[in-house]
Amino acid sequence: QVPRAGGGFKGTWRVRREGESHEEGERWLERRLQRLANEEKFIGVEVAMGGRRIQVPRAGGGVALFRFDEVCASAMGAGDYTAVASTFHTVGLSRVPLMTIERVDLMRRFITFIDVMYEHKVKLLACAPTSPAKLFVSSGGKGQRDEEFAWDRAASRLAEMSTQEYVEAPWRPKSGAWLLEQARVTEVVPPDVLRGLWQRYDADHNGVLDEQELEELLADLNQMRRGHRNVPQEQLDSAWEMLTNRGQRGTRDREGMGGAKPSRRGDAFVTFECFIKYGNEAFAACMTLA
Repeated sequence: QVPRAGGGFKGTWRVRREGESHEEGERWLERRLQRLANEEKFIGVEVAMGGRRIQVPRAGGGVALFRFDEVCASAMGAGDYTAVASTFHTVGLSRVPLMTIERVDLMRRFITFIDVMYEHKVKLLACAPTSPAKLFVSSGGKGQRDEEFAWDRAASRLAEMSTQEYVEAPWRPKSGAWLLEQARVTEVVPPDVLRGLWQRYDADHNGVLDEQELEELLADLNQMRRGHRNVPQEQLDSAWEMLTNRGQRGTRDREGMGGAKPSRRGDAFVTFECFIKYGNEAFAACMTLA
């Protein structure tokens, strides 16, 4: 559950106190996000968007943490934000600065980022020097009315994104088939992109994929390749054969990801390390059986 909305330290939007460093705000944000990620250790992953790869420096349990400049002072655009919003149900943004007319390009990109997160019902937590309504510092000059109007609209959305109704709304990502298409799973998928896909398909964020979660991935794969979501038993068995730790019961350590837990369906599950190591082979084999 995302924490309830409110001011200061209790809401989804934290205003830095006077004299507080960026690092202090960032630590607060990371602690809160890790609770939402079931205390999983954050690692670097990549999210694919067509032929490009988006660096996500800290992610785990379906949660991502960025600094403002990483998403708004870079070459990222609406499509990249959509890929992020379809991979992570919650996004944290640290070091949000004041918006000024001198850097209107940053403000416009931030507004696009807000719009995409809002449309996909991603939960947004942020640290900034002031409230959204006061974040844009206008010089009052001629020709700024359009920018003021655009920011007023964005601030209104940010206020709504802090409400209980919004934080309890279901996440609305793009389809898994769309995400797999962006990852180009018909080719060799880089390990960091597989780490990104894991964030989407470990739906209950318990650190393993059980049979139901793997079947959802295969259904999305079939939707992308064949236009249907039927998963033949042979295809599911083939994926299990390559990816699961059948015969190994109980808890198992996984590099960088803590301990694996038993799945909802017995003791068979796909570990993070096996997904990264054998994911490409499983994709290739399963596409011939769809």
